[in-house]
Amino acid sequence: MPDYKALAAAQKEYTVSMRRYFHQHPELSDREDATCAKICAELAAMEIPYVNVPRGGVFAFLGDESKGRTVLLRADVDALPGKESPVNGGGQPKVVVSENDETSHTCGHDCHIAMLLGAAKALKSMEDEIPGRLILMFERGEESTGNIRYLLKYAYEQNWKIDSSFGLHVFPYSDTGTVAISSGHAMAGIMAFRVTLVGKTAHGSSPVEGINPIDCFVALYNTIQSLRMRFAGPFDPMTGSICQINSGFARNIIPPDLTFSGTFRVFNHEDAMKVKQELAHAIETTAELYHCKADYAIGHPSPSLYNDPECAAFTKEILGNVFGTEAVLDSKPLMVSESHSLTSRIWPGTYCFVGIRNEAKGMTALNHHECFEPDEDALEFGVASHLAYALEFLKQGPDTSEKVYKGALKDLFAAYAPHYLAVLE
Repeated sequence: MPDYKALAAAQKEYTVSMRRYFHQHPELSDREDATCAKICAELAAMEIPYVNVPRGGVFAFLGDESKGRTVLLRADVDALPGKESPVNGGGQPKVVVSENDETSHTCGHDCHIAMLLGAAKALKSMEDEIPGRLILMFERGEESTGNIRYLLKYAYEQNWKIDSSFGLHVFPYSDTGTVAISSGHAMAGIMAFRVTLVGKTAHGSSPVEGINPIDCFVALYNTIQSLRMRFAGPFDPMTGSICQINSGFARNIIPPDLTFSGTFRVFNHEDAMKVKQELAHAIETTAELYHCKADYAIGHPSPSLYNDPECAAFTKEILGNVFGTEAVLDSKPLMVSESHSLTSRIWPGTYCFVGIRNEAKGMTALNHHECFEPDEDALEFGVASHLAYALEFLKQGPDTSEKVYKGALKDLFAAYAPHYLAVLE
């Protein structure tokens, strides 16, 4: 087995420089034109062929499919809205901060881009030794706009025969030098909802003259909190959270309306469909009971991100050989969600979590927090993981030929993301 740690360490300076560049120049979902242009420029400098898929992202290609199987390596590229703090979770100054006061890479996608580019650079230096084909996928719009649909459409149009997929996410719950892997469900599916309740405004001293949408919301809130107990089995995890409420403009005026939104997170897709139906019923009946009008939208539940058990076991073994078994941790299923869930339903593989926590450096804040900062010493572990999975799978990975999704893309979209179907028209 090649010394993957040494190969990754040789690219550390480049990988760190890329992380810092993308961190300084973040772009929101579906707006990552400059980000993708930079990725393409880096690939061109490496003399790696690529295609920039409009609104989807970038595919890059290494190796030769005539030599063996094909593995897809994935990174997401978008940032989040919001200004980041100049200090990290421990109160120490950050190494680098965003140059955009309204946008920041507080989920770590800058790391994901950098790690995959670092892997690309290492792989290019040994391209003749790749026993198959590698496709690198830089995905736009993971956070909110679902741009994966454009990439999947393009991949299907090209009739690529991909045998496995692999992805990484930086993980502030684990220390630098570790990689966490779960077998089976790795991350939950998501079902988002938004509801507007319309009542009738009146003076606060005369509630009988109005219809208070807050009363309706309180009743509906309690109903929503009970859905998990009534429609999910005791061994099927599900969470439901309302995280945004907007209503009213004065303490003595009954507001004319109230809008709230939230999400359910679930692993069992059938349970999610039951909750979707019951949530719609609860909104309609509760609004009628409180004499409100309801306008609502409930998203279709996305699938969970699923690690193929054979691929997960293979990944643990390979990375254990690379980093030492003590550095490879068992990860519990997480209730957060990921667009890679759809990709993993097509091409079986593994999604890992690279530890980036370093208390001595103050790097303790969680993803999406303004103080979030990854330990850059962790990046080479991500690069090495990409290299090890890609090359070792091509050499000796499990047979996934019967697990690759062989149906039509429109059927997959219809089952898990019907709002994606329009892209196929």
